[in-house]
Amino acid sequence: MTFKIAVHSFKGGTGKSTITANLAVSLALEGRRVGALDLDLAGPGLHVLFEMKPDEIKHTLNDYLLGMCSANDTTINLTEKMNLKRGSLVFVPASFKAEDIIRVLSKGYEIGMFRDALDVISRIHDLDYMIIDTHPGIEKSTLVSMGVCDMNIIISRMDSQDIFGTGVMLEVTRVLEKPQILIANMIPPGVDKEKVRARLETLFSTKVITAIPFYTEILRALSSEVFVLKNPDHDFSAALRPVIEALEIKANH
Repeated sequence: MTFKIAVHSFKGGTGKSTITANLAVSLALEGRRVGALDLDLAGPGLHVLFEMKPDEIKHTLNDYLLGMCSANDTTINLTEKMNLKRGSLVFVPASFKAEDIIRVLSKGYEIGMFRDALDVISRIHDLDYMIIDTHPGIEKSTLVSMGVCDMNIIISRMDSQDIFGTGVMLEVTRVLEKPQILIANMIPPGVDKEKVRARLETLFSTKVITAIPFYTEILRALSSEVFVLKNPDHDFSAALRPVIEALEIKANH
């Protein structure tokens, strides 16, 4: 049975896609069979982190949602490309072409098709995990992914707007009776991350599973690589361990 995870943030620029890609690869490095799906149809970015070239992408999630291909046609096996010695990684990209983005956003899509895609891809590739990178904010795709997934990861920065929105997203997961994980990310230099953790936990009555500082090394990578793959001993890689452990516990519960 595939354990499905959606990764959310209220605003853009929280490091959501970076965390999604790095979690997917980290789980694969643990020997798991992992899928990563880009549901940010208005602003896809996972293909950049996975270093995908345009000619490597034949079909996208947009194509499937518009009835132009099968669900499995959208999958790209990145196991060899990522040089993963253990586990596997399958990627479902969203289109980064303006005309495709406009077409799927204007026509919309059936919720059942998205749910079916998750089930079909998970079954064909015998996935242990499917991780979904969502569009920032609360919209149709956010609510759909929250509803169909087994776990919701919510990422927050420390600015006031983001904290407000994070509270809203946490409340939505509670209404849907879905478990959630809260991550404090990109904590500014000079700010005590444990004080940040304590503040958010008090504010939201929710455990902050990890508090991740702002790392200039990740910024310098320009969101064009999976950081943990090339920097396994970095503090960022270690900061993801509590998340991975929590997912493993929930998936095997």
